[in-house]
Amino acid sequence: MKFNTFVNYLGWASGIFGGLLMLGGVIGFFTGTEFLGVRYYQNYFFTSNSFIILGIFLLVGTRYCCCKDDECCKDKEEKGQ
Repeated sequence: MKFNTFVNYLGWASGIFGGLLMLGGVIGFFTGTEFLGVRYYQNYFFTSNSFIILGIFLLVGTRYCCCKDDECCKDKEEKGQ
């Protein structure tokens, strides 16, 4: 597996995990009780922010930073970019 592909999957996993944490915060807000051992639902939103931002940066980085051997760079060379 190429490093670029691995970082892309890592970005998707980070974004999905951040989304799950945000869903946990929404569930904690609507139930009003302790959810998964966390008393204050705001803690879910504070941590999900970091994972979502990390996922965005990793996905953008794999889109615009590629090696010369990758297929995405070959497509750019054919188009004249």
